[in-house]
Amino acid sequence: MSKTSLLALHRSLALVFAPLLLLQALTGAALLFRGPLARLVDLAGMTASARGPSVTVSTLAASAEARFASYRVQRMFLPVTREGTVFVELAGADGSTRFASLDPASARVLAAGSVWRFPLEAALRLHYRLMNGRVGLCLILANGIILALLAGSGLGFWWPGRTRVLKALAIRKSTPKRLKLRLWHRSGGVTLSVVLLFSAATGILLVAPDIPEGVGQANLGPAPLRSPTQIDDAVALARAQFPGSPLRDIRFPVADRIDLNFSAPERNPRAVHMVSVAVSRREIIKSLRAAQNGVLWMKVLPLHTGDSFGIAGRLMLLVEASMLAFLAISGPTMWWRGRRARRGGK
Repeated sequence: MSKTSLLALHRSLALVFAPLLLLQALTGAALLFRGPLARLVDLAGMTASARGPSVTVSTLAASAEARFASYRVQRMFLPVTREGTVFVELAGADGSTRFASLDPASARVLAAGSVWRFPLEAALRLHYRLMNGRVGLCLILANGIILALLAGSGLGFWWPGRTRVLKALAIRKSTPKRLKLRLWHRSGGVTLSVVLLFSAATGILLVAPDIPEGVGQANLGPAPLRSPTQIDDAVALARAQFPGSPLRDIRFPVADRIDLNFSAPERNPRAVHMVSVAVSRREIIKSLRAAQNGVLWMKVLPLHTGDSFGIAGRLMLLVEASMLAFLAISGPTMWWRGRRARRGGK
């Protein structure tokens, strides 16, 4: 493909997807530090002595469901730090959702409402699926593919040969102001093109496997049959499978089953041991160590979020997100300026 064709492809794709790329950059930047930011939102009003759930899981679930009488708990996230709160997602029979954060020491509701009451949860759902099911996933998948094409086409159009790389990235002070935005756009995009390609590839690997089933609300089925005692017995039974691992989250997919995930940092920062319990029979249905679990997301997610590389990885992705936001704004700005110039400034 000629350089002229590469530039035309780059411009066309960028103009169409710039708003979505900007949204991904902003939400991605916020999610890099989701835990600390969420704690800042929830700290007000939390009991100072909270050290993790000192009340039972059934008490936490009952407190959340009491706040939304026609809803039931679908998922519960336990705190991973001393200052953390319990975060609960609830679903109604019509598929609508509500959320609540609870004090883990008392089960008191600290905040409750729709997803917009919790900005970091809203950012996650926008970043991953645009608040939608299969359609949202498909758009995010397309966005990942387009980001890879933009990074590749921009790099291909710019490539000056191995011996002139540094010179071709330079921005001279004498460059006219009207051209500097174009040069910053070029040099910034080229410098981070490898990181952009990495994020695009890992994002595609995370989203694509979920598209066949979508991620809409699960079928709620009949009213739950679980009693508080059954819930707590199931949790205790699951904890016995991995006694040295902290409980990360609990899912309530159907009336007679509970799925529990235990953190497994020995494998990677996002890995989990998985346990499924038949509530009424007080029986382990499945128990799977993280090391034996071959699901793709467990390998790819810590790469995509930068967790595999510690704080340095998250800071690099923050730089990438900032540059992507700049590219998503500067690209259309340059196009608009060129369009006005061709029309004589009218």
